[in-house]
Amino acid sequence: MVRCPRNRGNFKGFTEALIADLRVNAPHIKCSVVMPGHIGTSILVNTRKIQSGNEAVSLTATDIEQMRRRLAALGRDVTAMSDTDIEKLVVERARRFREEAPTTAQQAATIILDGVKADRWRILVGEDAERLDEWVRGGPEQAYDADFYERFATEMNWQIGR
Repeated sequence: MVRCPRNRGNFKGFTEALIADLRVNAPHIKCSVVMPGHIGTSILVNTRKIQSGNEAVSLTATDIEQMRRRLAALGRDVTAMSDTDIEKLVVERARRFREEAPTTAQQAATIILDGVKADRWRILVGEDAERLDEWVRGGPEQAYDADFYERFATEMNWQIGR
């Protein structure tokens, strides 16, 4: 399975082409496109650790400054926030991402494995992934506009930058 959220369209197209090629040239080999929604994992914490090279639970001064800039870019007033406030916000955001997700990691694994067993070539993981697929199919020209994401996030009750 190849997965990269940032280039989702590229990998989705690659996998679809691979599926078509395999059907003709190697029908005994199967592959699936897995399109996940919000899955409750520790990806926020783990990504920060890998990108910063800091395996510690606490944030470095650089981590805090980067988050301060991100929050400001999202329109949040960070002038009165201390470094401790920023760190608490990051920790709480990661906790909410993991614990309040609409789909748990275990549920996602079950959906993916069931899809593979059923020989499905498209596996949508979570109600939000199914809804996003509907939205994109309904308006593919608008799918990469900023307001598309904001409207979708509002419908899904996602808390952006909070």
